[in-house]
Amino acid sequence: MTGSIVTLDDAQPTAEAMAIAGGRILAVGSRADLETFVGPDTKTFAPETGAVLPGFVEPHLHLVSSALVFSGVDCSPYANKTLDAVLAALKSAVAAAPAGQTVVGQLFDPSLLPGQATLTAELLDQISPTVPIVVMNASQHFFYVNSAAYAKAGITADTPNPPGGDYGARNGRLTGIVAENASMLSFVSVLPPLTPDVIAAAITGIAAMAAKAGVTYVHEAATGAIAGVGEVDLLHRVFGQSGFPVRGSLSLWGERLSDFTAAGIVPGSGDDRLRSQTVKWVSDGSNQGYTGFMRQNYLGRDTRGVASFTPEQLAAHFAATVQAGWPIMCHANGDAALDMVMAAFAETAKLPAWDAGLRHRIEHSSLLHDEHITAMAALGVTPSFLMNHVRLWGKVMRDDILGAPRADLLDRYASVVKAGLRASFHCDFSVSPIGPLNYIATAAARTMADGGEVLNPAERVPVSQAVRGSTIDAAWMCHADGLVGSLTAGKAADFVLLADDPTAHEEDPDAVREIGVLATYLDGVEVHSA
Repeated sequence: MTGSIVTLDDAQPTAEAMAIAGGRILAVGSRADLETFVGPDTKTFAPETGAVLPGFVEPHLHLVSSALVFSGVDCSPYANKTLDAVLAALKSAVAAAPAGQTVVGQLFDPSLLPGQATLTAELLDQISPTVPIVVMNASQHFFYVNSAAYAKAGITADTPNPPGGDYGARNGRLTGIVAENASMLSFVSVLPPLTPDVIAAAITGIAAMAAKAGVTYVHEAATGAIAGVGEVDLLHRVFGQSGFPVRGSLSLWGERLSDFTAAGIVPGSGDDRLRSQTVKWVSDGSNQGYTGFMRQNYLGRDTRGVASFTPEQLAAHFAATVQAGWPIMCHANGDAALDMVMAAFAETAKLPAWDAGLRHRIEHSSLLHDEHITAMAALGVTPSFLMNHVRLWGKVMRDDILGAPRADLLDRYASVVKAGLRASFHCDFSVSPIGPLNYIATAAARTMADGGEVLNPAERVPVSQAVRGSTIDAAWMCHADGLVGSLTAGKAADFVLLADDPTAHEEDPDAVREIGVLATYLDGVEVHSA
């Protein structure tokens, strides 16, 4: 193929032509240099406009947990501007539901509704006291349930909370707000029957959304958290389907590490379609859900959030992970959580088994202080940022949840790059929509969606730097840079044809989010066309 090619290969940043055979890139260079690859059976492709980039890498999303509610009622603040609109949508779903079937909702986010109005058991009981209703928060850190769902799950106001979870009992009453995976698992049996085929179909739908956004590689960020080791086999079956539009990797749920080990799963298990690459730990909750673990209270609330483990427990988990040879991938949103995570990394780094070359990661890294960045650079630990914390939640974080000084700490990409660290961007789907061009624009412009104000302009970067966060640096963090992330001879022919070159918009980085994805290719085969 010929055209405008942005390779993300530092040895040859741009090119005019690329030769592909057998799903691999044979050569990248000038038209003249690659003429030798053209034979009588060679297919040629020369787009008249646009630019070719490496297929985007989505380094953190949730396939299985998102599949649980993929066909549920859209309760998002984008489809429903008020809590009343959410309740009306759920009421319509209850009226249409088959007798005895649980009604499921997804993408609910009270932080983006007027007054941060939330669902409760009382409100959901007004819709139906008999039909179970389960709504997942967009962050995937909460369920909102009615009394019928509590009853079907066998949960009462006297049921003890599991370690790291909260069933929502307050003053002898169930509030309907169920927090964190440990307690949410009790409600999986309340959901409509989820056969492997149903889950596979939902994951295929999510993969199609990714391909539409130009993504060719995804990293599933909590494999086994719901159904254990069986999720690995299911995901290999799904990714191995003919025509499946993305490849990827897995982060195995840390609390089941012994089960994965017993099943013979080791670092790098799998193939170029799907590999098990890291082990996932979670240190706290969601900042917009007020459960991210903070040094100081949230604005107007008598809470600092919740830590998932004690410092000693987290350090022990990290030690067990590296002793088993796995890279660590740890979720941390609040600044106190980051304190704890960095302390655990520092302790783990003293072990003979420590290897900084394993590319240990911190997910979200939402509120990075300077001392966190310094410690990360010293240990070689890298952050992946949920850039929509700036774009979608920046204003509510600044005005209502954190206050301006802490909101300025959100997603400090420029400071991390200045410290010599690689970093990546993710959507945490279904927490926010899949859209690498949006992450790139946000990293470069840091404009908030509600009003277009800029959040901490000192953390802006050139577009040419931001593109790395969704290509080569994201691939590196997923241990996949030998396969994807740049258009380099020998790598997979995974690329995206965009309507324009993002790096041509240094003067107006917000324009990058408006660039169209014309086509997406995996192994040189078109898997999406606009």
